[in-house]
Amino acid sequence: MKKYYIALFLMMFCQLFSKDPYIGYWEMPDKKVIIEIEKKDQEYVGYVRWLKDLKYPKGDSMEGIEQVDRNNSNPNLRNRKVIGLQVVGGLSLNRQGTALVDGWIYDSWNGKKYYGTAKVIDSDTLSLKGSLDPWGVLGYSMKVKRVQQLPKEK
Repeated sequence: MKKYYIALFLMMFCQLFSKDPYIGYWEMPDKKVIIEIEKKDQEYVGYVRWLKDLKYPKGDSMEGIEQVDRNNSNPNLRNRKVIGLQVVGGLSLNRQGTALVDGWIYDSWNGKKYYGTAKVIDSDTLSLKGSLDPWGVLGYSMKVKRVQQLPKEK
């Protein structure tokens, strides 16, 4: 019985102090965007925290203006700044504890929302998948890399 209590105590201790592998800053493959994934209650959410180009580049019709959600299908939301924009939501840990499921991923570059999932590949790599269908058949996965801190502003 004593061994049972020790094992239970160790298991609870590890869960209390183990770091959640999904929480943190994640750099997109193109190295132009970093999102922060956090946990609010039992839901994982993500926000754009850094853009390589905060303002639209030379030659763009909105050159020099801070990037906004200009391709959103809802015209009332097109003036939202991309910095701080929620781009991941509704994700929750599956029963096996091996992946985040049943969420959504928003792509501000094209203004579309997709069914979303995420899975840890290793401590510094996360697979994010956005799908047109809830089963993930028609989708695209990308490997995002953990970064410890946001780059300095230019």
